[in-house]
Amino acid sequence: MRRFLLALGLVFGFVVFSAPAASAADNTRWQVEPCPAGTKALWLPRVDRVGTDLSCTTEEARSAAVEAAADSGSPTRVMNVVIAAAQQFADRSLTAESPCVLGAKGAVGEAIGTCVASR
Repeated sequence: MRRFLLALGLVFGFVVFSAPAASAADNTRWQVEPCPAGTKALWLPRVDRVGTDLSCTTEEARSAAVEAAADSGSPTRVMNVVIAAAQQFADRSLTAESPCVLGAKGAVGEAIGTCVASR
C-alpha cells in the first residue's frame, strides 16, 4: 500500500507541476476506427517504461494487466495504472466532434480515435 501511495503522490506531483496541456484546436476532429467485436478501446499501463498505450482489448485483459502491475511492486508500473485510469476517465466525454490536439489518441466510445485536421 505504501508503494501505491508513493506512486499516486508522484503522479499528483507530475500533474501539478508539469507544463500546461496543449490546447485543443477548433479545426480538428476525431478520426474513429472501431475495435473488433468483443473488444473496446482501453488504456493499458506499460510494462517496461513510464506511460500507457491505447489498444482494442477486453475488460478482462485490462484487469489482468492492472493486477500484474499492482503485484509487481514497481512504483513505475503502479503509476502507469493510475495514469491509464485517469486517461480512461477523461475520455468518457469524447465524441467524434470533440475538439482535440492534432495527433492525439483517445478512446471515443468503444473505438480508437486519432485527432486529425477537419476538412
